[in-house]
Amino acid sequence: MSLGTSLSIGVQALNAESGALQATNNNIANSNTPGYSRQTVLLDEGTPTDNGGISEGSGVVLEGFQSVRDELIQNQIQSETQAQSSANAQTASLQQIQPTFTTSTQDIGTQMSALFTSLSSLSADPTNSTNRQAVLTAGQNLATAFNATSSVLTTQQLSLNAKVTQDVSKINSLTQEIAALSPQLAELKSSGQDGGTLQDQQNQLVLQLSALTNVSVTRTEGADTLTTGNGTPLVVGSESQGLQTTTAANGMVQVLDSNGANVTSALSGGDLGGTVEMRDQTIPSLLNHLDTLANQFGTAFNAVQSSGTDGYGNAGSQFFSIPAVTAGSAAAISVSMTDPTEIAASTDGSTGGNGNMASFSALQTVALPSGQSPTSTYANLVDQVGSLTANASAESGATTASLLQLNDQFSSVSGVSIDQESTNLITYQTAYEAAARVVTTIQALFQVTLAMGTASAE
Repeated sequence: MSLGTSLSIGVQALNAESGALQATNNNIANSNTPGYSRQTVLLDEGTPTDNGGISEGSGVVLEGFQSVRDELIQNQIQSETQAQSSANAQTASLQQIQPTFTTSTQDIGTQMSALFTSLSSLSADPTNSTNRQAVLTAGQNLATAFNATSSVLTTQQLSLNAKVTQDVSKINSLTQEIAALSPQLAELKSSGQDGGTLQDQQNQLVLQLSALTNVSVTRTEGADTLTTGNGTPLVVGSESQGLQTTTAANGMVQVLDSNGANVTSALSGGDLGGTVEMRDQTIPSLLNHLDTLANQFGTAFNAVQSSGTDGYGNAGSQFFSIPAVTAGSAAAISVSMTDPTEIAASTDGSTGGNGNMASFSALQTVALPSGQSPTSTYANLVDQVGSLTANASAESGATTASLLQLNDQFSSVSGVSIDQESTNLITYQTAYEAAARVVTTIQALFQVTLAMGTASAE
Protein backbone atom coordinates (compact mmCIF):
# COMPACT_ATOMS: atom_id res chain seq x y z
CA MET A 1 0.00 0.00 0.00
CA SER A 2 1.44 3.36 -1.01
CA LEU A 3 2.01 6.26 1.37
CA GLY A 4 -0.59 8.26 -0.57
CA THR A 5 -3.22 5.57 -0.05
CA SER A 6 -2.35 5.30 3.63
CA LEU A 7 -2.61 9.07 3.99
CA SER A 8 -6.01 9.04 2.30
CA ILE A 9 -7.22 6.34 4.71
CA GLY A 10 -5.95 8.36 7.66
CA VAL A 11 -7.70 11.54 6.50
CA GLN A 12 -10.94 9.62 5.93
CA ALA A 13 -10.65 8.24 9.45
CA LEU A 14 -10.19 11.76 10.81
CA ASN A 15 -13.33 12.92 9.01
CA ALA A 16 -15.31 9.91 10.18
CA GLU A 17 -14.32 10.22 13.84
CA SER A 18 -14.81 13.99 13.68
CA GLY A 19 -18.38 13.38 12.48
CA ALA A 20 -18.93 10.85 15.25
CA LEU A 21 -17.68 13.37 17.82
CA GLN A 22 -19.99 16.00 16.34
CA ALA A 23 -23.03 13.70 16.65
CA THR A 24 -22.07 12.77 20.22
CA ASN A 25 -21.61 16.39 21.28
CA ASN A 26 -24.94 17.28 19.68
CA ASN A 27 -26.65 14.48 21.60
CA ILE A 28 -25.21 15.64 24.90
CA ALA A 29 -26.14 19.27 24.19
CA ASN A 30 -29.76 18.26 23.44
CA SER A 31 -30.20 15.72 26.22
CA ASN A 32 -32.92 17.88 27.79
CA THR A 33 -34.49 19.21 24.58
CA PRO A 34 -38.16 18.11 24.33
CA GLY A 35 -38.79 15.83 21.38
CA TYR A 36 -35.11 15.46 20.47
CA SER A 37 -34.23 12.11 18.90
CA ARG A 38 -30.77 10.74 19.56
CA GLN A 39 -28.49 10.78 16.52
CA THR A 40 -26.16 7.98 15.53
CA VAL A 41 -23.29 8.22 13.09
CA LEU A 42 -23.36 5.96 10.02
CA LEU A 43 -19.85 4.59 9.44
CA ASP A 44 -19.11 2.14 6.65
CA GLU A 45 -16.11 0.31 5.27
CA GLY A 46 -14.75 1.94 2.17
CA THR A 47 -14.74 0.07 -1.13
CA PRO A 48 -11.59 -2.10 -1.27
CA THR A 49 -9.10 -1.65 -4.12
CA ASP A 50 -7.33 -4.31 -6.13
CA ASN A 51 -3.55 -4.10 -6.05
CA GLY A 52 -1.93 -6.79 -8.11
CA GLY A 53 -4.61 -9.29 -7.33
CA ILE A 54 -4.59 -8.37 -3.66
CA SER A 55 -7.68 -6.69 -2.21
CA GLU A 56 -6.69 -3.78 -0.01
CA GLY A 57 -9.05 -2.00 2.38
CA SER A 58 -9.69 1.71 1.87
CA GLY A 59 -10.55 2.63 5.45
CA VAL A 60 -13.70 3.99 7.05
CA VAL A 61 -16.20 6.27 5.34
CA LEU A 62 -18.65 8.66 7.01
CA GLU A 63 -22.00 7.97 5.32
CA GLY A 64 -24.03 10.44 7.37
CA PHE A 65 -26.19 10.69 10.48
CA GLN A 66 -29.46 9.04 11.46
CA SER A 67 -31.95 9.92 14.19
CA VAL A 68 -33.20 7.02 16.29
CA ARG A 69 -36.99 6.98 16.27
CA ASP A 70 -39.80 4.55 17.01
CA GLU A 71 -42.79 5.73 14.98
CA LEU A 72 -45.11 3.18 16.60
CA ILE A 73 -44.48 4.61 20.08
CA GLN A 74 -44.68 8.12 18.65
CA ASN A 75 -48.11 7.40 17.16
CA GLN A 76 -49.27 5.93 20.47
CA ILE A 77 -48.11 9.06 22.29
CA GLN A 78 -50.08 11.22 19.84
CA SER A 79 -53.19 9.07 20.34
CA GLU A 80 -52.96 9.18 24.13
CA THR A 81 -52.30 12.93 24.02
CA GLN A 82 -55.54 13.40 22.10
CA ALA A 83 -57.46 11.35 24.67
CA GLN A 84 -55.81 13.09 27.61
CA SER A 85 -56.52 16.59 26.32
CA SER A 86 -60.15 15.71 25.61
CA ALA A 87 -60.59 14.26 29.11
CA ASN A 88 -58.84 17.25 30.68
CA ALA A 89 -61.12 19.68 28.84
CA GLN A 90 -64.22 17.84 30.06
CA THR A 91 -62.89 17.45 33.60
CA ALA A 92 -62.08 21.15 33.90
CA SER A 93 -65.55 22.11 32.66
CA LEU A 94 -67.41 19.60 34.86
CA GLN A 95 -65.45 20.70 37.92
CA GLN A 96 -66.83 24.18 37.32
CA ILE A 97 -70.37 22.78 37.15
CA GLN A 98 -70.35 20.16 39.90
CA PRO A 99 -70.33 22.51 42.94
CA THR A 100 -73.69 23.90 41.79
CA PHE A 101 -75.22 20.46 42.23
CA THR A 102 -73.45 19.69 45.49
CA THR A 103 -75.70 19.77 48.53
CA SER A 104 -75.49 23.18 50.16
CA THR A 105 -77.85 25.84 51.47
CA GLN A 106 -78.44 27.14 47.96
CA ASP A 107 -78.84 24.10 45.70
CA ILE A 108 -82.14 22.96 44.20
CA GLY A 109 -82.43 19.86 46.35
CA THR A 110 -82.06 21.79 49.60
CA GLN A 111 -84.50 24.48 48.51
CA MET A 112 -87.04 21.90 47.36
CA SER A 113 -86.88 20.18 50.76
CA ALA A 114 -87.27 23.57 52.43
CA LEU A 115 -90.42 24.23 50.39
CA PHE A 116 -92.05 20.95 51.47
CA THR A 117 -91.04 21.61 55.07
CA SER A 118 -92.73 25.01 54.94
CA LEU A 119 -95.85 23.39 53.41
CA SER A 120 -95.93 20.92 56.29
CA SER A 121 -95.81 23.78 58.80
CA LEU A 122 -98.59 25.60 56.96
CA SER A 123 -100.74 22.47 57.00
CA ALA A 124 -100.57 22.46 60.81
CA ASP A 125 -101.70 26.10 61.04
CA PRO A 126 -103.19 27.43 57.76
CA THR A 127 -104.14 30.80 59.26
CA ASN A 128 -100.63 31.62 60.45
CA SER A 129 -99.35 34.48 58.27
CA THR A 130 -95.74 33.68 59.13
CA ASN A 131 -96.17 30.13 57.86
CA ARG A 132 -97.78 31.40 54.67
CA GLN A 133 -94.92 33.84 54.09
CA ALA A 134 -92.44 31.02 54.69
CA VAL A 135 -94.03 29.00 51.85
CA LEU A 136 -93.83 32.00 49.55
CA THR A 137 -90.19 32.64 50.48
CA ALA A 138 -89.28 28.96 50.05
CA GLY A 139 -90.90 28.97 46.61
CA GLN A 140 -88.90 32.06 45.65
CA ASN A 141 -85.69 30.45 46.91
CA LEU A 142 -86.39 27.33 44.88
CA ALA A 143 -87.02 29.36 41.73
CA THR A 144 -83.78 31.27 42.37
CA ALA A 145 -81.91 27.97 42.76
CA PHE A 146 -83.24 26.81 39.38
CA ASN A 147 -82.26 30.17 37.86
CA ALA A 148 -78.75 30.05 39.32
CA THR A 149 -78.09 26.47 38.24
CA SER A 150 -79.27 27.20 34.71
CA SER A 151 -77.07 30.30 34.66
CA VAL A 152 -73.98 28.30 35.67
CA LEU A 153 -74.58 25.78 32.90
CA THR A 154 -75.24 28.47 30.30
CA THR A 155 -72.22 30.52 31.35
CA GLN A 156 -70.02 27.46 31.11
CA GLN A 157 -71.41 26.68 27.67
CA LEU A 158 -70.63 30.21 26.48
CA SER A 159 -67.11 29.93 27.88
CA LEU A 160 -66.61 26.70 25.95
CA ASN A 161 -68.04 28.37 22.86
CA ALA A 162 -65.31 31.02 23.00
CA LYS A 163 -62.73 28.28 23.50
CA VAL A 164 -63.72 26.65 20.20
CA THR A 165 -62.61 29.76 18.32
CA GLN A 166 -59.34 29.87 20.26
CA ASP A 167 -58.58 26.21 19.54
CA VAL A 168 -59.27 26.59 15.82
CA SER A 169 -56.89 29.55 15.70
CA LYS A 170 -54.16 27.50 17.40
CA ILE A 171 -54.75 24.57 15.03
CA ASN A 172 -54.38 26.81 11.98
CA SER A 173 -51.17 28.31 13.35
CA LEU A 174 -49.67 24.86 13.95
CA THR A 175 -50.69 23.48 10.55
CA GLN A 176 -49.03 26.46 8.87
CA GLU A 177 -45.78 25.74 10.72
CA ILE A 178 -45.96 22.04 9.85
CA ALA A 179 -46.62 22.81 6.18
CA ALA A 180 -43.67 25.23 6.07
CA LEU A 181 -41.29 22.48 7.19
CA SER A 182 -42.55 19.93 4.65
CA PRO A 183 -40.59 21.13 1.57
CA GLN A 184 -37.33 21.21 3.54
CA LEU A 185 -37.97 17.71 4.88
CA ALA A 186 -38.92 16.40 1.45
CA GLU A 187 -35.65 17.73 0.02
CA LEU A 188 -33.60 16.05 2.76
CA LYS A 189 -35.43 12.74 2.39
CA SER A 190 -34.98 12.80 -1.38
CA SER A 191 -31.23 12.90 -0.77
CA GLY A 192 -31.43 9.87 1.50
CA GLN A 193 -31.39 11.70 4.84
CA ASP A 194 -33.92 11.23 7.62
CA GLY A 195 -34.51 14.92 8.35
CA GLY A 196 -32.84 15.01 11.76
CA THR A 197 -33.65 18.22 13.59
CA LEU A 198 -36.37 19.27 11.14
CA GLN A 199 -38.19 15.96 11.60
CA ASP A 200 -38.00 16.38 15.39
CA GLN A 201 -39.44 19.88 15.10
CA GLN A 202 -42.30 18.69 12.91
CA ASN A 203 -43.03 15.77 15.24
CA GLN A 204 -43.27 18.18 18.18
CA LEU A 205 -45.67 20.39 16.23
CA VAL A 206 -47.81 17.35 15.37
CA LEU A 207 -47.84 16.41 19.07
CA GLN A 208 -49.03 19.93 19.96
CA LEU A 209 -51.68 19.57 17.26
CA SER A 210 -52.75 16.24 18.78
CA ALA A 211 -53.40 18.03 22.06
CA LEU A 212 -55.97 20.14 20.21
CA THR A 213 -57.74 17.65 17.98
CA ASN A 214 -57.71 14.08 16.72
CA VAL A 215 -55.07 14.05 14.00
CA SER A 216 -53.90 11.30 11.67
CA VAL A 217 -50.54 11.41 9.86
CA THR A 218 -49.92 9.65 6.54
CA ARG A 219 -46.26 9.63 5.52
CA THR A 220 -45.39 9.20 1.84
CA GLU A 221 -42.29 9.56 -0.31
CA GLY A 222 -43.41 12.90 -1.66
CA ALA A 223 -45.21 14.71 1.12
CA ASP A 224 -46.93 13.97 4.43
CA THR A 225 -50.67 14.42 4.84
CA LEU A 226 -52.39 15.35 8.11
CA THR A 227 -56.13 14.94 8.59
CA THR A 228 -58.58 14.99 11.45
CA GLY A 229 -60.13 11.73 12.61
CA ASN A 230 -63.04 12.10 10.17
CA GLY A 231 -60.72 12.73 7.22
CA THR A 232 -60.85 16.53 7.10
CA PRO A 233 -57.49 17.60 5.60
CA LEU A 234 -55.29 19.87 7.69
CA VAL A 235 -51.95 19.66 5.87
CA VAL A 236 -51.27 18.30 2.40
CA GLY A 237 -47.57 18.49 1.65
CA SER A 238 -46.50 22.11 1.86
CA GLU A 239 -50.09 23.41 1.89
CA SER A 240 -52.02 24.14 5.08
CA GLN A 241 -55.77 23.49 4.82
CA GLY A 242 -57.03 25.99 7.38
CA LEU A 243 -60.21 25.45 9.36
CA GLN A 244 -62.82 28.19 9.50
CA THR A 245 -65.43 29.27 12.04
CA THR A 246 -68.91 30.71 11.71
CA THR A 247 -71.63 31.49 14.22
CA ALA A 248 -74.91 29.59 13.98
CA ALA A 249 -78.32 31.06 14.71
CA ASN A 250 -78.16 29.75 18.28
CA GLY A 251 -74.93 31.65 18.89
CA MET A 252 -72.75 28.54 18.88
CA VAL A 253 -69.50 28.69 16.90
CA GLN A 254 -69.38 26.09 14.11
CA VAL A 255 -66.17 24.68 12.64
CA LEU A 256 -65.90 24.46 8.85
CA ASP A 257 -63.26 22.77 6.73
CA SER A 258 -61.33 24.60 4.01
CA ASN A 259 -64.22 24.02 1.59
CA GLY A 260 -66.82 25.47 3.95
CA ALA A 261 -68.40 22.15 5.01
CA ASN A 262 -69.55 22.02 8.65
CA VAL A 263 -67.42 19.42 10.48
CA THR A 264 -68.26 20.42 14.06
CA SER A 265 -70.19 17.27 14.95
CA ALA A 266 -67.45 15.06 13.52
CA LEU A 267 -64.67 16.54 15.67
CA SER A 268 -63.30 14.30 18.38
CA GLY A 269 -60.24 14.06 20.59
CA GLY A 270 -57.99 16.80 21.83
CA ASP A 271 -59.04 19.95 23.62
CA LEU A 272 -61.31 20.97 20.73
CA GLY A 273 -63.09 17.60 20.64
CA GLY A 274 -63.63 17.58 24.40
CA THR A 275 -64.79 21.19 24.36
CA VAL A 276 -67.30 20.60 21.56
CA GLU A 277 -68.62 17.47 23.29
CA MET A 278 -69.20 19.38 26.53
CA ARG A 279 -70.74 22.38 24.75
CA ASP A 280 -72.98 20.52 22.30
CA GLN A 281 -73.86 17.31 24.15
CA THR A 282 -73.16 17.20 27.88
CA ILE A 283 -74.34 20.66 28.92
CA PRO A 284 -77.44 20.68 26.65
CA SER A 285 -78.40 17.30 28.13
CA LEU A 286 -78.04 18.63 31.68
CA LEU A 287 -79.99 21.77 30.79
CA ASN A 288 -82.75 19.69 29.25
CA HIS A 289 -83.10 17.59 32.42
CA LEU A 290 -83.05 20.73 34.53
CA ASP A 291 -85.65 22.50 32.35
CA THR A 292 -87.86 19.43 32.38
CA LEU A 293 -87.77 19.26 36.17
CA ALA A 294 -88.50 22.97 36.55
CA ASN A 295 -91.35 22.90 34.06
CA GLN A 296 -93.00 19.71 35.29
CA PHE A 297 -92.62 20.57 38.97
CA GLY A 298 -93.94 24.10 38.42
CA THR A 299 -96.87 22.76 36.40
CA ALA A 300 -97.71 20.13 39.03
CA PHE A 301 -97.48 22.68 41.85
CA ASN A 302 -99.72 25.11 39.96
CA ALA A 303 -102.23 22.31 39.33
CA VAL A 304 -102.55 21.62 43.07
CA GLN A 305 -102.74 25.34 43.77
CA SER A 306 -105.57 25.81 41.25
CA SER A 307 -107.54 22.88 42.75
CA GLY A 308 -107.85 24.60 46.16
CA THR A 309 -109.07 27.90 47.59
CA ASP A 310 -106.97 30.63 49.12
CA GLY A 311 -107.34 32.59 52.35
CA TYR A 312 -109.83 34.91 50.69
CA GLY A 313 -112.07 32.04 49.68
CA ASN A 314 -111.16 32.37 46.01
CA ALA A 315 -109.96 29.66 43.65
CA GLY A 316 -106.22 29.27 43.80
CA SER A 317 -104.22 31.34 41.33
CA GLN A 318 -100.93 30.44 39.68
CA PHE A 319 -98.03 30.10 42.15
CA PHE A 320 -95.11 29.61 39.71
CA SER A 321 -94.68 31.47 36.45
CA ILE A 322 -93.20 29.08 33.88
CA PRO A 323 -92.77 29.16 30.09
CA ALA A 324 -95.26 27.37 27.86
CA VAL A 325 -92.40 25.23 26.48
CA THR A 326 -89.87 23.16 28.41
CA ALA A 327 -86.74 24.79 26.98
CA GLY A 328 -85.54 27.62 29.18
CA SER A 329 -87.90 26.78 32.08
CA ALA A 330 -85.14 26.59 34.70
CA ALA A 331 -83.83 30.01 33.72
CA ALA A 332 -87.29 31.61 33.57
CA ILE A 333 -89.21 30.03 36.46
CA SER A 334 -90.30 32.49 39.12
CA VAL A 335 -92.97 32.94 41.80
CA SER A 336 -95.78 35.00 40.32
CA MET A 337 -97.62 35.31 43.62
CA THR A 338 -96.83 38.18 46.00
CA ASP A 339 -99.60 37.82 48.59
CA PRO A 340 -99.09 34.77 50.89
CA THR A 341 -102.84 34.77 51.67
CA GLU A 342 -103.39 33.58 48.09
CA ILE A 343 -101.82 30.21 48.83
CA ALA A 344 -104.66 27.72 48.32
CA ALA A 345 -104.42 25.64 51.49
CA SER A 346 -108.16 24.89 51.68
CA THR A 347 -110.51 22.89 49.51
CA ASP A 348 -113.84 24.03 50.96
CA GLY A 349 -113.37 27.79 50.89
CA SER A 350 -112.95 28.08 54.65
CA THR A 351 -110.27 30.45 55.89
CA GLY A 352 -108.72 27.92 58.25
CA GLY A 353 -109.11 24.85 56.04
CA ASN A 354 -106.12 22.71 55.13
CA GLY A 355 -107.75 20.14 52.86
CA ASN A 356 -105.49 20.95 49.94
CA MET A 357 -102.24 20.62 51.90
CA ALA A 358 -102.19 16.84 51.55
CA SER A 359 -102.02 17.27 47.76
CA PHE A 360 -99.16 19.74 48.13
CA SER A 361 -97.25 17.34 50.38
CA ALA A 362 -97.89 14.44 47.98
CA LEU A 363 -95.96 16.29 45.26
CA GLN A 364 -92.75 15.30 47.03
CA THR A 365 -93.29 11.62 46.25
CA VAL A 366 -95.73 11.56 43.32
CA ALA A 367 -94.11 10.83 39.95
CA LEU A 368 -93.89 13.66 37.44
CA PRO A 369 -94.60 12.98 33.73
CA SER A 370 -90.89 12.15 33.37
CA GLY A 371 -91.53 9.06 35.51
CA GLN A 372 -89.96 9.97 38.84
CA SER A 373 -90.74 12.18 41.82
CA PRO A 374 -89.21 15.68 41.91
CA THR A 375 -86.69 14.76 44.60
CA SER A 376 -85.66 11.56 42.81
CA THR A 377 -85.38 13.39 39.52
CA TYR A 378 -83.04 15.95 41.01
CA ALA A 379 -81.05 13.28 42.88
CA ASN A 380 -80.53 11.45 39.58
CA LEU A 381 -79.35 14.69 37.98
CA VAL A 382 -76.83 15.17 40.79
CA ASP A 383 -75.66 11.57 40.32
CA GLN A 384 -75.31 12.15 36.59
CA VAL A 385 -73.09 15.19 37.08
CA GLY A 386 -71.02 13.31 39.65
CA SER A 387 -70.66 10.31 37.37
CA LEU A 388 -69.64 12.44 34.39
CA THR A 389 -67.03 14.23 36.50
CA ALA A 390 -65.66 11.01 37.97
CA ASN A 391 -65.46 9.32 34.56
CA ALA A 392 -63.69 12.27 32.94
CA SER A 393 -61.28 12.52 35.86
CA ALA A 394 -60.57 8.79 35.71
CA GLU A 395 -59.94 9.00 31.97
CA SER A 396 -57.58 11.90 32.53
CA GLY A 397 -55.68 9.96 35.18
CA ALA A 398 -55.49 6.81 33.05
CA THR A 399 -54.18 8.63 29.98
CA THR A 400 -51.67 10.56 32.09
CA ALA A 401 -50.30 7.28 33.46
CA SER A 402 -50.23 5.77 29.97
CA LEU A 403 -48.41 8.79 28.56
CA LEU A 404 -45.83 8.60 31.33
CA GLN A 405 -45.13 4.97 30.44
CA LEU A 406 -45.03 5.67 26.70
CA ASN A 407 -42.67 8.62 27.15
CA ASP A 408 -40.38 6.40 29.22
CA GLN A 409 -40.40 3.86 26.38
CA PHE A 410 -39.73 6.62 23.86
CA SER A 411 -36.82 7.90 25.94
CA SER A 412 -35.33 4.42 26.18
CA VAL A 413 -35.26 4.28 22.38
CA SER A 414 -34.79 7.86 21.22
CA GLY A 415 -33.62 9.62 24.35
CA VAL A 416 -30.05 10.55 25.20
CA SER A 417 -28.13 8.59 27.84
CA ILE A 418 -25.37 10.83 29.19
CA ASP A 419 -23.43 7.78 30.41
CA GLN A 420 -23.54 6.12 26.99
CA GLU A 421 -22.69 9.32 25.15
CA SER A 422 -19.77 9.96 27.52
CA THR A 423 -18.45 6.50 26.71
CA ASN A 424 -18.89 7.17 22.99
CA LEU A 425 -17.08 10.48 23.38
CA ILE A 426 -14.03 8.75 24.83
CA THR A 427 -14.14 6.02 22.17
CA TYR A 428 -14.40 8.44 19.25
CA GLN A 429 -11.83 10.80 20.74
CA THR A 430 -9.36 7.94 21.11
CA ALA A 431 -10.00 6.83 17.53
CA TYR A 432 -9.57 10.41 16.30
CA GLU A 433 -6.24 10.75 18.08
CA ALA A 434 -5.09 7.42 16.61
CA ALA A 435 -6.04 8.54 13.09
CA ALA A 436 -4.24 11.82 13.69
CA ARG A 437 -1.07 9.90 14.63
CA VAL A 438 -1.34 7.88 11.41
CA VAL A 439 -1.58 11.07 9.37
CA THR A 440 1.29 12.66 11.27
CA THR A 441 3.45 9.55 10.84
CA ILE A 442 2.80 9.36 7.10
CA GLN A 443 3.54 13.05 6.72
CA ALA A 444 6.85 12.44 8.50
CA LEU A 445 7.60 9.53 6.18
CA PHE A 446 6.87 11.76 3.21
CA GLN A 447 9.38 14.30 4.51
CA VAL A 448 11.99 11.58 5.09
CA THR A 449 11.40 10.18 1.61
CA LEU A 450 11.68 13.61 0.05
CA ALA A 451 14.83 14.30 2.03
CA MET A 452 16.34 10.97 0.86
CA GLY A 453 15.52 11.83 -2.73
CA THR A 454 17.17 15.22 -2.40
CA ALA A 455 20.29 13.75 -0.86
CA SER A 456 20.54 11.09 -3.58
CA ALA A 457 20.29 13.74 -6.26
CA GLU A 458 23.18 15.67 -4.72
